[in-house]
Amino acid sequence: MKIETTTYTIRDFSKKDIRLNIGLSITTDVDVINSSVDIQLYPIASFQGRIPEEAFSLLLLSAIVYSIDRSVNRHKYSIDGWTREFDVDINLPACDRFKQSKTDIEQMLSFLTGDYWCFNFAGDTVVEYPNIKLDAYYDNITQVNLFSGGLDSLIGAIDYVAHNPNGKLYLSSHYDSYMTGPKIDQSRVRKELIEEYGKSIVYHEGICITPGVSKETSCRSRSLVFIALANIVASYAKCDVVIPENGSVSLNFPLSHSRRAACSTRTTHPIFLSQFQTLLVKLGLSTRIYNPYEFMTKGEMVKDCANMDLLIRTLPLSNSCGKRNMHQHMFDNSKATHCAHCMPCMYRKAATIGIKDLTSYGNKLQTIFLKKSNAVSNDFYAMLDFLKKDLTHDEIRRELHVAGMAGFSDLDSYIDLVIRTRAELSNMLRKENSTLINQYMGWE
Repeated sequence: MKIETTTYTIRDFSKKDIRLNIGLSITTDVDVINSSVDIQLYPIASFQGRIPEEAFSLLLLSAIVYSIDRSVNRHKYSIDGWTREFDVDINLPACDRFKQSKTDIEQMLSFLTGDYWCFNFAGDTVVEYPNIKLDAYYDNITQVNLFSGGLDSLIGAIDYVAHNPNGKLYLSSHYDSYMTGPKIDQSRVRKELIEEYGKSIVYHEGICITPGVSKETSCRSRSLVFIALANIVASYAKCDVVIPENGSVSLNFPLSHSRRAACSTRTTHPIFLSQFQTLLVKLGLSTRIYNPYEFMTKGEMVKDCANMDLLIRTLPLSNSCGKRNMHQHMFDNSKATHCAHCMPCMYRKAATIGIKDLTSYGNKLQTIFLKKSNAVSNDFYAMLDFLKKDLTHDEIRRELHVAGMAGFSDLDSYIDLVIRTRAELSNMLRKENSTLINQYMGWE
């Protein structure tokens, strides 16, 4: 399908509500979708003129990609039930720099979203950013962390401030007004962090970036927006961007052959982060992005957290669930904050074995087990069958090669991570001590 950027319009609603609206025309085989994306410019526009133009253009590109991703329903417009084909004409400030990185951008986005992307960087456009005074509040930031409101980003924030008492951590957040749950999570968790660490925590209430049309909820491109926003602050502070995510979720080793490629999320995958870092370098941006937890399971992150009292107190305020709004499939507790049947929930449940966790789950594991004929159990049974396999090091290595990681020098560390992840999930099942599950696994 053909996509064009049409207009760049500043909308000034109030002193602290100034938005850039980018119009999009999406032409499919059957219709034309008129969409757009709104980017909240307060306070990020205050960095304009103090950092390279390419950093702002990267945010604009990320927002446009996010809007396209959210505007085009996969089921209706894909070629195979998942993969969409996007041919994008885009006008962008500092366009020549992006034109030189066209192939890198296309490959990165195809890996991230599972779609085919083709870009024509048609020419420069001028964006008249509002003149917003830069507050001294943002001076002396020593690290920028992505802050989603989940358990891992909570641990990432705790660990940095606890180990760097003289540091100043900026929590970079984004939310979509169609999906306000993450903003609420971020606010609740951040409040606890500030009560504990005070002025060591710097933030702005999550930056709102919203598509004009909301038809697709897989949101694979959301991490692009998160990192691009973080890069703006890090470019000003001349510091690193940290992406706190356990290695099990980042690597997302497929539970079955059918879950390779598009069926596996890649939002913090080592390949994607490497591709994004390469793009930053080619755009002339000096920010380093990395995940210090890439070889740790979620349980190891919990166990090694630098402030366990704060973690336990704040844990139930964080949210890891990938299906948090599907209360009709929460058979044991319809008001729970977590479903318990998606893989992020199972990783979280496995990670918190042995500590006081007041997180509410909508299903017991045995309930999910008994729903085998229901789609609600698909992830759970895929996990069970994955854990039943006696995978060798060589089999894991081959699967990582298939995923495109053959050139990674630390492949053995990823193999060991998969083995420890399997052990952590198995331990969760054994702790559940369900006779039916134990029999299915061959443990009784």
